[in-house]
Amino acid sequence: METEESKALLNNKRFAEIVKISNFTQEEFAEEIGISDRYVRTLMRENKKVSVDLAYKISILANCSIESMLIIENKEDE
Repeated sequence: METEESKALLNNKRFAEIVKISNFTQEEFAEEIGISDRYVRTLMRENKKVSVDLAYKISILANCSIESMLIIENKEDE
């Protein structure tokens, strides 16, 4: 029996919007969530897989749900 795999990616456009409206600089935002400012810029450019812990930290800082920041892709979508 074959199971259908899905993956969740952080939506780069939604993340960029979150950073922009946060009133933090990219560097400050990065510091608040415990990542580098370089990685913040990467997440703003590309849809990326992120840890649940990082998604949670972003959602708390942005006061939004984790689900609202993710793109769910099914294996068949690839």
